[in-house]
Amino acid sequence: MQLDHVAFGWDDLTPVRDALDHVGLPFDHGGTHADGTTHMALTGFADGSYLEYIAPTEGTDPVDAGFWPEALAARAGPAAWCVRVEDIVREAKRAIDAGFCIEGPIHGSRDRPDGRRVEWDQVFERVDSPDRWLLPFPIVDRTPRHWRVAETADVTALTGLDTVVLGVRSTDDAAALFDRRYRTAGPTPIDTGAVDGDASVVPGAPVAFVPASESRLDGLGARPVAVLLGTDDLGAARTAYELTPTVEWGGRRLAWFDHDLLRGRVGIVE
Repeated sequence: MQLDHVAFGWDDLTPVRDALDHVGLPFDHGGTHADGTTHMALTGFADGSYLEYIAPTEGTDPVDAGFWPEALAARAGPAAWCVRVEDIVREAKRAIDAGFCIEGPIHGSRDRPDGRRVEWDQVFERVDSPDRWLLPFPIVDRTPRHWRVAETADVTALTGLDTVVLGVRSTDDAAALFDRRYRTAGPTPIDTGAVDGDASVVPGAPVAFVPASESRLDGLGARPVAVLLGTDDLGAARTAYELTPTVEWGGRRLAWFDHDLLRGRVGIVE
């Protein structure tokens, strides 16, 4: 699984931008999606991955948003995640062969602030509702990839997306689902002061499982609850950004971006 991006959903983009400004994490304005119901900003990293901040456009009720309306309405933060593939049709066939129902390939696009239209194809895989966003969705660019994402200026001490933390009902059930779809290894429990409850990582994959609260599961289903950005130097990252004190993450050091909107949702792991 090659991480492409993680979508961070909110009911208004302004407070998200304000939070990013507060912690010093730069971002670019990404434009409006084709159906006109959502717009986005993003922080692009050197490895080509990015963190997307998505919200309804002005005048659009969050429940009418074209992407993840329930997550946007609930100010969920991490809402969904995406993996980059080389052939969208081949990836759709792999999902079908593994026994999954799919929607797509679907043509997607957005118009950047400079007027350039960015286009891609994506496939959404359906698992038992309401846990439909537990698995990532694959994506392939139609237009040049650097039109969709480029490294954001002034990003420092960050290597890219490192780990998507998934809030699940059962670690065993989630592990079986990922094994069925991606032939992943069994999860390994880790010691952590970063999240409440038990946490497990999937060897060889950018994925971790944590038990989600009943209230989140009832409202949003099993899906991402946090995203961890990678760094080779947490000290340099601490100099560049406003971060919380360091906590344990399976033998690694982790710190959250220190703002109420981001804390516990977006972190940096060394």
